[in-house]
Amino acid sequence: MSDCERWDRAVAAISDGYAAMSPALRAEVDAAAHAVRHARRELHSLAEDRQCTAICASCGGECCVRGKYHATVADILVFLAEGEPIAVPRFESGLCPFLGDCGCVIEPSLRPFTCITFNCDLVEKMWEPERVEEFYGRERELRKLYEVLQESFAISAGSALRVSVLGFLER
Repeated sequence: MSDCERWDRAVAAISDGYAAMSPALRAEVDAAAHAVRHARRELHSLAEDRQCTAICASCGGECCVRGKYHATVADILVFLAEGEPIAVPRFESGLCPFLGDCGCVIEPSLRPFTCITFNCDLVEKMWEPERVEEFYGRERELRKLYEVLQESFAISAGSALRVSVLGFLER
């Protein structure tokens, strides 16, 4: 089975599971997903405030090269809960399937956990210690929100951050 077929089957299964949730559980997932999206915006703005996007653009996305397995079940739940169309991966390049000609094709508030929380040394060296501390404090908060999504979707404790969409049906 190709990566594209595995992706489509997994996204369909996640979508079906989301649609089958009780109204109370779905409201919990929706609230957590909204909070995840807000937290991602805040993390991205911390980097953007210091003109880190110029560093990212100049390096050509070296950190994005190996993003094939970064999208998780929790990330798909955010797309679903927020009513956003799920990004369509391009697996044929061998790079991150969401890396387009002009960078990431996913809007920052919808990017996978790894993509929104990673900072290379060049970026972190630009930050004062207080900003680094603030960033990683917010990363820990985001991790807790992911745990809420994972528990709501009945994934074993601690695994949602690592349950790649491509591996979802193979657990």
